[in-house]
Amino acid sequence: MEHAASRAAAAKGGERSSRNVAVLGFACGVEKSKARFAADFATQLEWSMGRPNLATGGEPCGVVADPLNFAGVMAGAEDGIDAALRQRFEQWAKAVWKDADGLISDGGWRRALLDVSGRRISIAKAGGAVTDVVWLAAALQERGWGEPAEKAVGGILKAAISDAAKVTDGFEAGLRLAAIDWAVQRAMDFDITALTVSDVATVLHRVPTVFQRWTWEDKPRTAKQGAQPRQWHIDNEYHFQSMLYAVLKPLIPALEEEQYLPPTGTYQPRADLCLLGLELVVEVKFWYRNKSVKELTEEIAADLTLYLRKDSPYRAVIAAIWDDGARTEEQAELKRGLKGLSGLFDVAIVNRPSCMNDSAMASSSGKPKSRRQG
Repeated sequence: MEHAASRAAAAKGGERSSRNVAVLGFACGVEKSKARFAADFATQLEWSMGRPNLATGGEPCGVVADPLNFAGVMAGAEDGIDAALRQRFEQWAKAVWKDADGLISDGGWRRALLDVSGRRISIAKAGGAVTDVVWLAAALQERGWGEPAEKAVGGILKAAISDAAKVTDGFEAGLRLAAIDWAVQRAMDFDITALTVSDVATVLHRVPTVFQRWTWEDKPRTAKQGAQPRQWHIDNEYHFQSMLYAVLKPLIPALEEEQYLPPTGTYQPRADLCLLGLELVVEVKFWYRNKSVKELTEEIAADLTLYLRKDSPYRAVIAAIWDDGARTEEQAELKRGLKGLSGLFDVAIVNRPSCMNDSAMASSSGKPKSRRQG
């Protein structure tokens, strides 16, 4: 950047161009380069403002024709000009935006960038096209010009990489790289802003691996006086929900449990595990041995109608089911029935491990916990 800005600052006479002004503007947007290039940017900005936006033949100047140039000028003006120049700049910038608005009508990323720049100078007409160009919002996030959809990290990464081989403009390449960096960093952070509903489903499908180290002792594991054998029973839905909470909470600090939803008459629905940022409910079910596939399907279908109402903040449900009878031969039928339900994103089934002997299963004829308040 500094090399390109130095060349732009040295341009005189016919060597000056809108692209050079943009380069200097972007350089002023970098804190360590601001002091070095602010004066050169102000000088070349004055030159650009003194030129007509449209030539006598109707040809647009570079800052009108290319939103990247306009964005560079905007970046420099926000960080590198005095109050007197700023007042004249804002009037000029609004005129530039209006001319560019009539010229650039396609819905691509350049149009989105133009709208972002327009909002920086309070042009109400500047629309929200950036929401359709998901990677651009991520590219502009660090500067404070964009708010990427945090739950769409995978989509942002895919969009930023798409057609990248065809990019020939260094500015566009830089923007796409910034978006990729944002997405990769979010993925490495592994927090709620990086996770998707699919990621949560993946974790739930891997829950059975915890039984490789599950405590189920026939005799004490240590010789310490008073030591007793321990067995971690999963006897009901409360136990299973506590287990899932223990697995998910360290990974997803935003996870909440037992959240009340809008009432239906006197009935107060309460969701088991919730991720508001993903608009997701994890519905926890204990599939007792005496309960049929039909009964369990009907229970979950009834819960979905409560969780996904129009006035609910949630839009997707993952059913996490403890199969107390380890009925692998019936699980395919259960999944087929459940996956036809609207709003049900996935089904994760955890079988009772063989280490839990039948003496611990007296609860298998029990009743599921109530969803009513109190």
